[in-house]
Amino acid sequence: MRPTELVTLNMRELDRLKVIRAVVDRMLKPGLAAERLHLTVRQVERLVLRYKQAGAAGVGSAARGRPGNRKLDEATAYRALVLIRER
Repeated sequence: MRPTELVTLNMRELDRLKVIRAVVDRMLKPGLAAERLHLTVRQVERLVLRYKQAGAAGVGSAARGRPGNRKLDEATAYRALVLIRER
């Protein structure tokens, strides 16, 4: 991540970022952070590593901007709509 790159986070991710920053700054222990975020200590440790590597973007969703696994390709979706409208 570049320092001037814009990162979009939702409110839940912002709260998560605040807690992870507190862990990195040693203001909060990973166990307490895990309780606050309803995660395991191991998951908090992984988030801390991602935060150290990628900054705020590491705390955000990695799937943001990608299509869902169940999304139909446009041709199939169009064909389905045609069939539905015919019947």
